[in-house]
Amino acid sequence: MTTQSTQATRTIHWLSALLIIGLLASGLYMTDGHDYSFYDWHKSFGVIALLLIAIRLYNKFKNPWQSSAKGTEHEKIVNIMHHFLLFACVMMPISGMAYSGLGGHGVAVFGLTIIPDNYNAAGQAVPFSETGRAIGQQIHVYLGYAMVALVSLHVLAALKHHFIDKDNTLTRMLSANGETRTQA
Repeated sequence: MTTQSTQATRTIHWLSALLIIGLLASGLYMTDGHDYSFYDWHKSFGVIALLLIAIRLYNKFKNPWQSSAKGTEHEKIVNIMHHFLLFACVMMPISGMAYSGLGGHGVAVFGLTIIPDNYNAAGQAVPFSETGRAIGQQIHVYLGYAMVALVSLHVLAALKHHFIDKDNTLTRMLSANGETRTQA
């Protein structure tokens, strides 16, 4: 992989990470506190996250990275976890758009309508599809909790690589020029 594609991969990874952690935190806050003041912001950044993840997936298939687990007994489980995390990163915004859009609340990105809303004269959202809304809600809620666990495991694995295995996985993802350092 070239230094330029390595830097692009790293940049997309960290932007995705910040967005996903922020979206998970705001989603939990809204759900647990029943405070929907972040709702429009959450939807806007969710659509942006989906676009960023699409770029990340394209980049991953165009420039595959070498897993530090390659050739180890953990390779299969690491690959499954990475694929499930990427799948969840795609499904969270899609299920959120189904939940909100099909529920009649619409989806907009900072005021630019992606899916129109459907409010009646009393100001209540009228679902375009109650079944689609309910399925989107269930996926979004349960996958959200699963993503909290997956992201936590991902962070713990990176810390394990750095502090226990003493390999260059975390250092490589944090370095500005994509160089890897060998451990002495």
